[in-house]
Amino acid sequence: MQILALGALTVVSCLSILGVEAGRLLNYPPHVRTKRGAYIVEFESHVPSDHVSKFHAMPDIFVNHHYTKAFNGISVSTRSLDPIHLANVDGVKRVWPVRYYRPASFPPGASNSTDMYLHHVTGVEKALTELGLNGKGIKIGIIDTGVDYNHPELGACWKTEGCLWQYGQDFIGDKYTGANPVIDPNPTPMDCDGHGTHVAGILAGQGPEVHGVAPGATYGMYRVFSCPDGENTETADDIILRGLEAAHKDDHDIISMSLGSSGWPEEPLGVASAKLVEDGVVVVAAAGNDGFGGLQTTSAPAVAHGIISVGSVDNWNITAKQGIITSDQGSKSIMVSTPGNANYTFDFDSDVPLAFPDSNGANFNGCSKFSDDLVGKIAFVKRGDCSFNEKLTNAYEAGANGVLCYNNEPGLLGPSITVPVPIPFVLIGEKDGAYIADRLAAGSVSIKSPKGQYEIFSAETGGQMSSFSSYGPSAELNMYPLISAPGGNIWSTYLLKDGGYASLSGTSMATPYISGTVALIKQARPELSVEDITRLLVSTGKPITDPSTNLKFSPFRSGGGLVSVYDAIQSRVRFDPPVLSINDSKVGPINGDSKLTSLGTVRWAARTITICNHDSKKNMKISLDNMAGNSMSTFLANGSFTYTPRIWPSDATGNVPEDTVPQIYSFNGQKIIKPGQSTSVTVFIVAPKGLKDTENWYYGGFIDFTVQWQGEKTESKYNIPYGGYNGDYSAQKVLSPVSDGLPSILDDSTGNPIQDLSTLVIKENVTASLLYGLSMPSRLVEVKMVNSDTGESVGYLYNGYLEYVPKTCPQCAVPFVTTTIWSYASTDKEGKDTVEVPAGKYHALLRALLPRGDINNDNDYQVWKSGDFTVA
Repeated sequence: MQILALGALTVVSCLSILGVEAGRLLNYPPHVRTKRGAYIVEFESHVPSDHVSKFHAMPDIFVNHHYTKAFNGISVSTRSLDPIHLANVDGVKRVWPVRYYRPASFPPGASNSTDMYLHHVTGVEKALTELGLNGKGIKIGIIDTGVDYNHPELGACWKTEGCLWQYGQDFIGDKYTGANPVIDPNPTPMDCDGHGTHVAGILAGQGPEVHGVAPGATYGMYRVFSCPDGENTETADDIILRGLEAAHKDDHDIISMSLGSSGWPEEPLGVASAKLVEDGVVVVAAAGNDGFGGLQTTSAPAVAHGIISVGSVDNWNITAKQGIITSDQGSKSIMVSTPGNANYTFDFDSDVPLAFPDSNGANFNGCSKFSDDLVGKIAFVKRGDCSFNEKLTNAYEAGANGVLCYNNEPGLLGPSITVPVPIPFVLIGEKDGAYIADRLAAGSVSIKSPKGQYEIFSAETGGQMSSFSSYGPSAELNMYPLISAPGGNIWSTYLLKDGGYASLSGTSMATPYISGTVALIKQARPELSVEDITRLLVSTGKPITDPSTNLKFSPFRSGGGLVSVYDAIQSRVRFDPPVLSINDSKVGPINGDSKLTSLGTVRWAARTITICNHDSKKNMKISLDNMAGNSMSTFLANGSFTYTPRIWPSDATGNVPEDTVPQIYSFNGQKIIKPGQSTSVTVFIVAPKGLKDTENWYYGGFIDFTVQWQGEKTESKYNIPYGGYNGDYSAQKVLSPVSDGLPSILDDSTGNPIQDLSTLVIKENVTASLLYGLSMPSRLVEVKMVNSDTGESVGYLYNGYLEYVPKTCPQCAVPFVTTTIWSYASTDKEGKDTVEVPAGKYHALLRALLPRGDINNDNDYQVWKSGDFTVA
């Protein structure tokens, strides 16, 4: 479950972020909703637990919760105290505002898929049947919306003898909303949302319809989300921390979190998750569903140190609603998605004509008023150029009985409809849509889709990375996600009152799959540490081929590839480290070897991999090869910026010059490693010299190891993913491109951009908003009010000092950041005062810290200066 930030609203004091050491008091960008007067306080590691008494003694402070296991600190509420005072208490390490979260309401799956996923592809089937594993003896804690434990495939029990559910509690109740945050927990964590029940089925499903990955494990459910409340179902991170704390106290081996938000490891959930890993708990977290935002969109806490972050792969087989197309070519069966407006089913027992919005085809996407009368027909439109809501509304106004929309890219989504229009809207695949378009252009075409008629279809994108799955790397160029699992169109348990089963998509679904595989590994090999399990998962993953290039998907998208748990359990080899994040490189010749020196001037990095033979009796022979992956750029060939990554190679013809893909150089031939022994090998990774440094290419691939065992005929395969940036990463521009129309200053009275800032006069009750975006994350962003005559800063604008700011993009949950220009500025003397800005000419000065920049070095910032305006 991806946690999405809500609209551009903030209630945090603009005075609370100055005058203390950088990093002590952290503020969120204004698009993140925060709870007024509520804060999370982290103590230094040496501070004893009774330190909380200092806060109990402070006036106007109420301690909501004291965390001792997953997190060393407290959550507090105050009506009047500025948080600067909290940060200045001895022993305080950091202070954050409490932020709101909401579950990721990712669109429903494209179908009602009764073929859950192919367990044999991921090795789960062999682990369950051949090895007799089921997760028995392993405890898994789930942090989610609760569970419908009455479901027969989830045990139909709660904390009774022999029940799956022996742990867990409700931390929030059914009444909590962002507008009215009433915490009134129920006696049990009964789910009223459905998300947690769906996650639970992927892990624990007992069959006959849903077969979980670890059906024999013992489970705990820690409910931290309340019931759906329109688009504003929310919780707060201090509540999620309580769930983590309780799960840790209950001694779970694994904690599964299908949640996340745009952010950095330094946020409270990231800090707590890293602490759990230090304590020996395997923490599995969703990479996020922001793939449409491109690179560097992996969620927090998945980017925290030691977390197993999970990407999503589309399901292979889908049992879906059938549509039967009749044309001059006869009949053809097609797959039809779940309606975006679920109350209006796509049920047509007899043929209904399909029709373009206009007979001349000019309005093929259905984004303007239909010129033709579609009474008694189904509108046939193409995805793109406007929202599904607009297409549906236009079709309804033209009298259509429904809308059949075809995708403009491979794969099939579940469309999301939010307007109250009483006709169904469904999506079909790109290839089926192209076929219908051709036939409709040639003559008449009709469709029927009888009620309850389903068919098993082979998914067009089955086994490929899901389009929604978030990309890495992190802001520090670390590799995320680490591994991928089935997450697109997954059939699992659901609320009994809503039918008991549902198909959902998201890294939310892939995360419990990996949590289940970890349980199987721990059952088979209980001696393994968190780090050992991570190494096994990544090194035995199967890199995924991108059919559009015939190379592998970049590890910055897939991690180690598709999980292969049987191979992980059976592995007799350990690789350390499991991934190679090339976050530092050199430019020049590689000296010491004639072959390497002959490459000339290249961008390169050297890494050492330690390989250990864990077989007690047999020698192993090992060789390696390079398996190049796609390179990804944030620039199109014409030089314009793009959020959807440009991919190299540009096609699947195979005509790829060697210098345009990364190369690996290491030992030749084979190495022999004796039983119980290890060896270290040095690999030289050379970036693609044939790709321009100026085009922001992120390259990657896999070091493909082949292992032959003494006396055995079969070979074992292992892969170490690697990836880096082909250029000077610290020189990348951080602010969004001009093509986004940012930065921009808006008139708050009209909401329109101000073209001529000389006309802007700031005074009491007259304000403006500065909007800016970040094309990549930035450690620190400052916006100051500067006197244009003297060049002196009078202080920070409202929300003008932000640390650990995530990437923004027009399609993302965070499209931009807003700062208010008014007649006051925050001083940096003590962090609690504002000054009235004297009358005069001023400009806004925006500074964003460049990657790896030094916050104290003015040369390490990208700077933007507005035009002059007047303060009266």
